[in-house]
Amino acid sequence: MAAVTAWSTIHLAGAEEANFETAKNWFPPVRNVWTPVGVKNHPFRFTLLYNGTIIADTHPLRSMPAGPIKEYLNQYIGQGVQLTLSPTFDGSIPPEVKHSYQLSSRPDGGVGMQGWDDEHAAPVLWTRWPMNYFSGSSGVVVRQEVFAHTPGAKPVETGKEPLYLWVRLSVEHVDPFEAASTATMNIHVGNPDMMQRSMWHEENLTVHPERRIYPRVLKRDTYQKGPLSCCRLVEPDGKVRLVGMMAAGSAMLTERTEGSRDYYLQVQMPAVKGTHVDLLVPMVPGDADAVRAEADLGYDAALAESDTYWSERPATAAVVDTPEPQVNRAVRRMIEMAQVISETNPENGDRAMLTGNWNYDTLWPTPTCMATHMLLDHLGYHQFVADNLKIFHKYQGSTKPPGDAYSLHPGYLGAPKQLSSIDWLTDHGSVLHAMAQNALLSGDEQILEDSLEPILKGCKFLRDARRNSKHDGAKGVLPPAVATDTGVATQAVWNIAWNYKGLDSAVRLLRRIGHPMADEYAAEAREYKEAFVKAYRERAATMPTWTGDDGVEHRVAPTGLFGPEMQSHPFFLDTGPMILVYAGLLDADDPLMKDSLAYYRDGPDTKLYDPRGNMHQRAILTHEISTCEPCYSFNVLCSWQSGDRERFIEGIYGLLAGALSQQTFSGCEHRHG
Repeated sequence: MAAVTAWSTIHLAGAEEANFETAKNWFPPVRNVWTPVGVKNHPFRFTLLYNGTIIADTHPLRSMPAGPIKEYLNQYIGQGVQLTLSPTFDGSIPPEVKHSYQLSSRPDGGVGMQGWDDEHAAPVLWTRWPMNYFSGSSGVVVRQEVFAHTPGAKPVETGKEPLYLWVRLSVEHVDPFEAASTATMNIHVGNPDMMQRSMWHEENLTVHPERRIYPRVLKRDTYQKGPLSCCRLVEPDGKVRLVGMMAAGSAMLTERTEGSRDYYLQVQMPAVKGTHVDLLVPMVPGDADAVRAEADLGYDAALAESDTYWSERPATAAVVDTPEPQVNRAVRRMIEMAQVISETNPENGDRAMLTGNWNYDTLWPTPTCMATHMLLDHLGYHQFVADNLKIFHKYQGSTKPPGDAYSLHPGYLGAPKQLSSIDWLTDHGSVLHAMAQNALLSGDEQILEDSLEPILKGCKFLRDARRNSKHDGAKGVLPPAVATDTGVATQAVWNIAWNYKGLDSAVRLLRRIGHPMADEYAAEAREYKEAFVKAYRERAATMPTWTGDDGVEHRVAPTGLFGPEMQSHPFFLDTGPMILVYAGLLDADDPLMKDSLAYYRDGPDTKLYDPRGNMHQRAILTHEISTCEPCYSFNVLCSWQSGDRERFIEGIYGLLAGALSQQTFSGCEHRHG
């Protein structure tokens, strides 16, 4: 049965609570946004930059510190393309730039005019192009619309299905007083390696023009399809890089200099509202007959198929309908993007959700599983979650936990080698929690049957690890291990909390089904919690205190039981004590949790914070979200548990306004990065 969630308008006594209209100006717009456009479970996605640039990068993340990853995509290296759009007034190509530059250094400041077309079930992303130039305006506005499509819009089964991007450039507006007679767009056809990504906003989306050259020679040929004049960009082996289709106008290929392969496709159309040119972009250069069949289908028919494909939803899927349109849109688009950022390995069929598109095109299990147990499962997408958790069943026990006190264990849940990023011990608990919750919420007998053995083995790993005393840390809890990308092995609360959360959820499932191991693992969870709380309070007693401007003394809550503290590191907030409330190890009204929240809201670091700086400052809460990685703002859940309604609402709207693009709902690890 579909669940319907409705939120009523809410008010504080005597004052209106925060809403999106008040929250949308709390933060400057997120710069350097990119947005994935694709289909569910395909190994490839198109990336649309905030300014409409199209990037088809076939293997964007090829290695991590431990070695190469996703080698099954190596065969596609060099097969991608970047299409960079720029208006031209007189048909000339842009002047050559010979130095690196940040895209946000251009007049748009790194902020686009983009959005999703809510009239379609398919994710159709539009970008608005006022055809302006350094010296003025042509008086014409062009609208760019894109969506992804596979032949027949059928579900991905093998990961080898051709993937296409349909692009429509249409005249949206013509000034009634003064306007050019034509609208011309230069589209540079280049190498996606020219674009650098970075966590640091001062380096993100840096263009390296020396890498821009397309790797192979392209030739343009033409054909007629009824009233449409069509052209193709063809590679030396006869495969097709791009198709253009138009009833009016032209699409001509030119080079900066002959033989340079510095290509521009000049798309020109009459400046008449509604006139359009369609482009078809294969993710990898495609077989001529296959691409012709897709092109002959046409933009509108392909979109109709895609609408049908995206209209299909599980019978258990929730409907979220609130008085806040931005909330409704955010939920819809996050569900879509979570499914698009999931892949099917074309070599063996393994299905896996990924941490992100383009820059995080691999698997950090802890944040990735948040998309399952904090979003998709609660909204009824149980089978999708189950299908994407099976990869952890398959490779359980193949990864060594990241700590010297550990060895290979058949119950350990971690990322498989081909997708491994930086292993955290939290991964085990996060995956275990996701599996148990998926079985609990779905009530599906097949999901339970498939996941029960991995869950039991995962519980045994925690039981065995707690009994390992061959380490210098506190006994009775998990031995020191890597908890974050710092790579430092500690007895971090981040590790302890996530693994307790997984064990606690597994116990709830075992009790639900009356499993004979339920009582044993329930006792294990109680002992785990007791051992941790005792050791944590002992560690806290050694921590320094600070006094607020109001004269109240507070204690600094520790980030672990053994190993270096992280008080001056930005992860002190993101992976620090507040996770303990979410995990169920401490309550929000515990004095240490209250002191922790006070530190992030009003503590010494608030006097050091520079809102112009990058994310690696000492993190604080601003509008109740982290200034480092907003997705880890576990204080919001502390406010929920403690009944602090005002701060809870502020945190929810802070995330909506500041942690996502307000235009496309792409999430960011760090704002602008």
